Amino acid sequence: MHIYQFHIAGLRPFHDREGMELPDAETAWAEALRLVRDIEGSLQPGESWSLDVVEDGTTIFRISLTTEDLRIRRGSGPATTMTRSKTL
Repeated sequence: MHIYQFHIAGLRPFHDREGMELPDAETAWAEALRLVRDIEGSLQPGESWSLDVVEDGTTIFRISLTTEDLRIRRGSGPATTMTRSKTL
């Protein structure tokens, strides 16, 4: 078992001091995806954040979400883009 920490960067940052004891990196990835689903419900256009999964002081995964309110540039109806990336 390893301790995995889940750090969030963005408008509402969170530094996981305790972490979670999990059997492996694949289980930590699944937990990160669960956290993303919880967080993205509060994401607003124009915001961005990232979730880092840290094992033994090393970031092993990163999920990043960036949104843009394209109405600002185009002057038209609402539109939001999202990108997700995974760093191994």
